[in-house]
Amino acid sequence: NQAVNFTTYNAMKRKALESQQLSELPSYQSLLIGGISGGFGPLCNNPLDVVKTRLQKQVVVEGKQPKYTGLAQACMVIAKEEGMLALWKGITPRLLRIMPGQAITFTTYEFVTYHMNQRKVFG
Repeated sequence: NQAVNFTTYNAMKRKALESQQLSELPSYQSLLIGGISGGFGPLCNNPLDVVKTRLQKQVVVEGKQPKYTGLAQACMVIAKEEGMLALWKGITPRLLRIMPGQAITFTTYEFVTYHMNQRKVFG
């Protein structure tokens, strides 16, 4: 999740800085890019969470084959029976919870980094 968020944030930040010929982003742009990039992690991760939940919640009866037997098989069954979008069930409330927090996190990160660099904290 965080690997996707940071990778997306840095790519979007680099593009914004280049296109505007700036050395630092205005805070509102860090906030916006941070929020957007914060949504990419859950979008990539949600299918795994859906499958994990289905695997954990299923009732396994001794002597009977469970409906879901593993990650790939569960993805195929869910997509076949409910459609591909079923792998992203629950994504809206998750994005509404995560994106604002990531926006604040990245804006704070940029603010602190800027001020630490100004004071030459790390040399």
